[in-house]
Amino acid sequence: CGCNNFSVYAFDAQKGKLLWEFETGGEVKASFAFDDARDTVIFGSYDSYVYVLKTKIGELVYKIKTDEAIYSTPLVNNNFAYIASLDKNLYCIDLDTGALVWKFATNGRIFASPEIIGDKIYIGSNDGRLYELDAVTGKNTAFFQATERITNKISYNKDTDKIFLPTFANEIYCLSKKDGGG
Repeated sequence: CGCNNFSVYAFDAQKGKLLWEFETGGEVKASFAFDDARDTVIFGSYDSYVYVLKTKIGELVYKIKTDEAIYSTPLVNNNFAYIASLDKNLYCIDLDTGALVWKFATNGRIFASPEIIGDKIYIGSNDGRLYELDAVTGKNTAFFQATERITNKISYNKDTDKIFLPTFANEIYCLSKKDGGG
Protein backbone atom coordinates (compact mmCIF):
# COMPACT_ATOMS: atom_id res chain seq x y z
CA CYS A 1 0.00 0.00 0.00
CA GLY A 2 1.04 3.58 -0.61
CA CYS A 3 1.07 6.32 1.96
CA ASN A 4 1.19 10.09 2.33
CA ASN A 5 4.50 9.72 4.17
CA PHE A 6 6.17 9.06 0.76
CA SER A 7 6.54 5.32 1.37
CA VAL A 8 5.16 2.10 -0.09
CA TYR A 9 4.69 -0.94 2.12
CA ALA A 10 4.36 -4.65 1.35
CA PHE A 11 2.75 -6.89 3.93
CA ASP A 12 2.29 -10.63 4.24
CA ALA A 13 -1.40 -11.11 3.41
CA GLN A 14 -1.82 -13.97 5.91
CA LYS A 15 -0.01 -12.59 8.95
CA GLY A 16 0.09 -8.84 8.34
CA LYS A 17 3.86 -8.81 8.84
CA LEU A 18 5.78 -6.02 7.08
CA LEU A 19 7.86 -7.56 4.28
CA TRP A 20 9.49 -4.42 2.94
CA GLU A 21 9.23 -0.64 2.73
CA PHE A 22 10.31 1.58 -0.16
CA GLU A 23 10.59 5.37 0.09
CA THR A 24 9.75 7.65 -2.84
CA GLY A 25 10.13 11.42 -3.03
CA GLY A 26 6.39 12.12 -2.76
CA GLU A 27 3.00 10.88 -1.64
CA VAL A 28 1.68 7.68 -3.24
CA LYS A 29 -2.01 8.30 -3.92
CA ALA A 30 -3.16 5.53 -6.26
CA SER A 31 -3.03 1.78 -6.45
CA PHE A 32 -0.52 -0.56 -8.04
CA ALA A 33 -0.22 -2.68 -11.17
CA PHE A 34 1.52 -6.03 -11.08
CA ASP A 35 3.56 -7.60 -13.85
CA ASP A 36 3.63 -11.30 -13.04
CA ALA A 37 5.91 -12.12 -16.00
CA ARG A 38 8.70 -9.97 -14.54
CA ASP A 39 7.64 -10.28 -10.88
CA THR A 40 7.40 -6.50 -10.55
CA VAL A 41 5.03 -3.93 -9.13
CA ILE A 42 4.47 -0.61 -10.93
CA PHE A 43 3.16 2.60 -9.38
CA GLY A 44 3.40 6.37 -9.56
CA SER A 45 4.23 8.98 -6.96
CA TYR A 46 3.64 12.66 -6.41
CA ASP A 47 7.39 13.12 -6.96
CA SER A 48 6.56 12.64 -10.70
CA TYR A 49 8.25 9.25 -11.07
CA VAL A 50 6.91 5.90 -12.22
CA TYR A 51 8.52 3.20 -10.08
CA VAL A 52 9.11 -0.44 -11.01
CA LEU A 53 10.12 -2.62 -8.07
CA LYS A 54 10.75 -6.32 -7.53
CA THR A 55 7.52 -7.53 -5.93
CA LYS A 56 9.01 -9.88 -3.33
CA ILE A 57 11.86 -7.71 -2.06
CA GLY A 58 10.93 -4.11 -2.92
CA GLU A 59 14.15 -3.51 -4.84
CA LEU A 60 14.13 -0.75 -7.46
CA VAL A 61 14.41 -2.08 -11.01
CA TYR A 62 14.09 1.37 -12.61
CA LYS A 63 12.13 4.61 -12.42
CA ILE A 64 10.88 6.91 -15.17
CA LYS A 65 10.45 10.66 -14.82
CA THR A 66 7.30 12.49 -15.92
CA ASP A 67 6.82 16.25 -15.72
CA GLU A 68 4.26 16.28 -12.91
CA ALA A 69 2.75 14.20 -10.09
CA ILE A 70 1.07 10.86 -10.75
CA TYR A 71 -2.38 10.26 -9.30
CA SER A 72 -3.66 7.33 -11.37
CA THR A 73 -3.18 3.58 -11.27
CA PRO A 74 -1.00 2.10 -14.03
CA LEU A 75 -2.27 -0.47 -16.50
CA VAL A 76 -0.11 -3.44 -17.49
CA ASN A 77 -0.81 -5.16 -20.79
CA ASN A 78 1.60 -7.59 -22.46
CA ASN A 79 5.07 -6.01 -22.34
CA PHE A 80 3.87 -2.47 -21.65
CA ALA A 81 2.77 -0.28 -18.78
CA TYR A 82 0.46 2.68 -19.40
CA ILE A 83 0.44 5.42 -16.80
CA ALA A 84 -1.12 8.87 -16.73
CA SER A 85 0.37 11.97 -15.18
CA LEU A 86 -0.94 15.32 -14.03
CA ASP A 87 1.38 16.74 -16.73
CA LYS A 88 -1.52 15.97 -19.15
CA ASN A 89 0.23 12.97 -20.76
CA LEU A 90 -0.36 9.25 -20.95
CA TYR A 91 2.92 7.32 -21.10
CA CYS A 92 3.57 3.89 -22.61
CA ILE A 93 6.64 2.21 -21.13
CA ASP A 94 8.40 -0.95 -22.30
CA LEU A 95 8.53 -3.15 -19.20
CA ASP A 96 11.63 -5.04 -20.37
CA THR A 97 13.81 -1.97 -20.81
CA GLY A 98 12.08 0.90 -19.01
CA ALA A 99 12.19 2.87 -22.26
CA LEU A 100 9.46 5.29 -23.25
CA VAL A 101 7.59 3.82 -26.24
CA TRP A 102 5.24 6.77 -26.75
CA LYS A 103 3.40 9.49 -24.89
CA PHE A 104 0.07 11.07 -25.76
CA ALA A 105 -0.78 14.64 -24.75
CA THR A 106 -4.28 15.73 -23.73
CA ASN A 107 -5.43 19.27 -22.98
CA GLY A 108 -6.05 18.64 -19.29
CA ARG A 109 -4.49 17.04 -16.25
CA ILE A 110 -5.12 13.31 -16.01
CA PHE A 111 -6.42 11.88 -12.74
CA ALA A 112 -8.20 8.93 -14.40
CA SER A 113 -6.59 5.53 -14.80
CA PRO A 114 -6.25 3.96 -18.26
CA GLU A 115 -8.28 0.95 -19.39
CA ILE A 116 -7.80 -1.41 -22.33
CA ILE A 117 -10.48 -2.90 -24.53
CA GLY A 118 -9.13 -5.09 -27.31
CA ASP A 119 -6.21 -3.22 -28.83
CA LYS A 120 -7.35 0.25 -27.69
CA ILE A 121 -6.43 2.23 -24.59
CA TYR A 122 -9.12 4.49 -23.09
CA ILE A 123 -8.17 7.46 -20.93
CA GLY A 124 -10.24 10.34 -19.61
CA SER A 125 -8.82 13.81 -19.02
CA ASN A 126 -9.73 17.01 -17.21
CA ASP A 127 -10.34 18.49 -20.66
CA GLY A 128 -13.63 16.52 -20.62
CA ARG A 129 -12.56 14.10 -23.33
CA LEU A 130 -12.42 10.34 -23.32
CA TYR A 131 -9.64 9.36 -25.71
CA GLU A 132 -9.36 6.09 -27.61
CA LEU A 133 -5.73 5.34 -28.48
CA ASP A 134 -4.01 2.58 -30.39
CA ALA A 135 -2.21 0.60 -27.69
CA VAL A 136 0.90 0.01 -29.82
CA THR A 137 1.40 3.42 -31.45
CA GLY A 138 -0.41 5.82 -29.11
CA LYS A 139 -2.27 7.29 -32.09
CA ASN A 140 -5.60 8.91 -31.21
CA THR A 141 -8.26 6.89 -33.07
CA ALA A 142 -11.39 8.50 -31.57
CA PHE A 143 -12.65 10.67 -28.73
CA PHE A 144 -15.87 11.55 -26.92
CA GLN A 145 -16.42 15.06 -25.55
CA ALA A 146 -18.27 15.13 -22.22
CA THR A 147 -19.62 18.23 -20.48
CA GLU A 148 -17.25 18.05 -17.51
CA ARG A 149 -13.85 16.71 -16.44
CA ILE A 150 -13.23 12.99 -16.38
CA THR A 151 -11.39 11.95 -13.24
CA ASN A 152 -12.27 8.24 -13.02
CA LYS A 153 -11.56 5.18 -15.09
CA ILE A 154 -14.21 3.91 -17.49
CA SER A 155 -16.08 0.69 -16.88
CA TYR A 156 -16.64 -1.74 -19.74
CA ASN A 157 -19.35 -4.38 -20.09
CA LYS A 158 -18.11 -6.97 -22.59
CA ASP A 159 -21.52 -8.68 -22.80
CA THR A 160 -23.22 -5.53 -24.08
CA ASP A 161 -20.07 -3.93 -25.57
CA LYS A 162 -20.91 -0.71 -23.69
CA ILE A 163 -18.53 1.75 -22.07
CA PHE A 164 -19.69 3.58 -18.95
CA LEU A 165 -18.07 6.95 -18.39
CA PRO A 166 -18.51 8.89 -15.13
CA THR A 167 -17.76 12.63 -15.05
CA PHE A 168 -17.05 15.17 -12.33
CA ALA A 169 -20.58 16.59 -12.90
CA ASN A 170 -22.16 13.41 -11.48
CA GLU A 171 -23.09 12.24 -14.97
CA ILE A 172 -22.67 8.73 -16.33
CA TYR A 173 -22.52 8.29 -20.08
CA CYS A 174 -23.25 4.94 -21.71
CA LEU A 175 -21.24 4.77 -24.95
CA SER A 176 -21.17 2.36 -27.88
CA LYS A 177 -18.30 1.95 -30.29
CA LYS A 178 -19.01 2.77 -33.93
CA ASP A 179 -17.63 0.79 -36.85
CA GLY A 180 -14.13 1.98 -37.58
CA GLY A 181 -13.79 4.16 -34.50
CA GLY A 182 -15.16 5.23 -31.14
